[in-house]
Amino acid sequence: MPTRIETERLAYDATGAPFSERYGDVYASRDGAAAQARHVFLAGNALPARWRDRAQFVIVETGFGLGTNFLATWQAWREDPNRCGRLHFVSVELHPVAAGDLIATAPAELQRLARELAPRWPLPLPGLHRIEFEGGRVVLTLALGDARDVIPQLVCGADAFYLDGFAPARNPQLWEPALIKALARLARPGATLATWTAARGVRDSLAGCGFEVELRAGFGRKREMLVARHAPRWRMRRHEPPAAYAGERRAIVVGAGLAGCHVAAALAARGWRIELLERGSSTAAGASSLPWGLLHPQVAADDSVLARLTRAGFVLACARLDAAGDDAGLRHPCGVLQQARDEDEAAAWRAALERLNVPAAYARWLDAGQAAAAVGVPPLRGGLWFERGALVAAQRWCRHLLDRAGAALLVRTGVDAARIECGRGGWTVFDSEARPIATAPVLIAANALDAPRLLGLRHAPVQPVRGRVSLIASEHLSGLRAAIAGDGHLARAPDGALAVGATYEAPVPGETEPRAVDETRAHAGNLQRLARLVARADDATVIGVFDGVRCVARDRLPLAGGVADECAALASNAALRGAHLVDLPRREGLYAAFALASRGIAFAPLAAELVAAQIEGEPWPLERALANALDPARFWLRRLRHPVVARPAGV
Repeated sequence: MPTRIETERLAYDATGAPFSERYGDVYASRDGAAAQARHVFLAGNALPARWRDRAQFVIVETGFGLGTNFLATWQAWREDPNRCGRLHFVSVELHPVAAGDLIATAPAELQRLARELAPRWPLPLPGLHRIEFEGGRVVLTLALGDARDVIPQLVCGADAFYLDGFAPARNPQLWEPALIKALARLARPGATLATWTAARGVRDSLAGCGFEVELRAGFGRKREMLVARHAPRWRMRRHEPPAAYAGERRAIVVGAGLAGCHVAAALAARGWRIELLERGSSTAAGASSLPWGLLHPQVAADDSVLARLTRAGFVLACARLDAAGDDAGLRHPCGVLQQARDEDEAAAWRAALERLNVPAAYARWLDAGQAAAAVGVPPLRGGLWFERGALVAAQRWCRHLLDRAGAALLVRTGVDAARIECGRGGWTVFDSEARPIATAPVLIAANALDAPRLLGLRHAPVQPVRGRVSLIASEHLSGLRAAIAGDGHLARAPDGALAVGATYEAPVPGETEPRAVDETRAHAGNLQRLARLVARADDATVIGVFDGVRCVARDRLPLAGGVADECAALASNAALRGAHLVDLPRREGLYAAFALASRGIAFAPLAAELVAAQIEGEPWPLERALANALDPARFWLRRLRHPVVARPAGV
């Protein structure tokens, strides 16, 4: 069942304390919210002392509420000269308040930070929302959804827990033993926990999940509170949570397209030194040289994996482009209309907007007349309007990322990565003449169609799909001011150029290269797409072309994450036949980010953050189910589960 996020309408009780009518409880102690945060959650977890001089520290919270605990923790981090290098704060919330409420309710000493948080407050959409502060050194991951669904899907190693839901009697779901058990699976060795309640049921659940529990003096009118330390006396989980990376921060990235540039930038922002190897003569070549690409998400009635992934990618890409600023010239914020194919699809989309309670600022339905007013020309039919949809300059974005990485990045073009080998110094790349090119502890293959060969992947079914975009002239389209997507796309670049496309020229079965299509036929196909997007464009003439080749996986989703050790998996084939992706052995220090297909603008930042989080042992930016959908080993696992049985000769 798709998650429906309903915002909380804040109320106040007779004393003026922020109050939830939904749960019949106050958000924090009437004796002072900031003081409670410091006494219960910071002091209860021995903070800031425990994070001092550490590269990374991760806090997981149940119940973000008004954000007081996060703001107080952020303030303590800022004031600590020996603070950790990177503070991650992961918080779950089912009913977020409005951005203005964060400021209205923030204690005076936290007002400044609340005013930094409010403008970046996400739309009420289910999933993980990553918000960065302090140049990326403080990261809030706001998980919007039911904690019972969200927490089992989190992938992170927690150093401290804040349990801060409404009272167990008012909101028992947030204190269920199953939820405590799911939290315990995230605990790193020695992880601590604090909560304002001393309820016996909570104590027993914690003790049963391997926590050593202690009663302490509570805050204000609360006589007692609980603190705990995770110290199980027996093995309670099959897999340990991610540990913080402790090696040398040097990496090789092979491939300098959208995927490779985003990976390099993500690691450089975390203090890594990167060698970026590109076979071509320049960066951002091939499909990544597209002058302007569409950025918009998908919506589905069942909130499908694709809808959730494109939502996560869209939100993250928008945040990255916001951070770059308008002066960078990376984005043309024109809006995007996704046109329905027929009335059945239109009805399904309208139902999805209602079922998921999608905010209009994210997507709303426009009928044909409303769509014409938004787009500037009459479309063939109505569709979904994405206000923040945009055209993005892919090549310019790549080069912006490389420029920002500065001295942390060494770009080497004209380098052919023919082979890789793991040795004592990590991963070494060799050229076609068997000469070593570069060595580093970590290597990420982002070189599109050549990545499976370089990584030695037996089952990574990708294929080249040629795409041609026709540049056109048309008086009937002179009023176009937004992009239209559907059966193809139509857009006007900031310089006035009109483009319609794109062809999808895939190899026929049994061949490995796209079958050549005559350019005249390719343009004719694009003009047919144009006729299915707008009511009138019969005067359109072709004046140019953009030609590129996409790397597309069989399921049209990227391959992003750690690379499986296929040889070790084969050796344990029988044991792994019923395995999950988390059970597969991995090749230490080897990662992939490729096959972005037609959604590179949305998927490149997301794939890069996922890979960087896995390398660093940080909280992942995606739920496990979504990360599994991108796992480079997903095709290999299917082969292990369903081995091909060779037929006897002559049969």
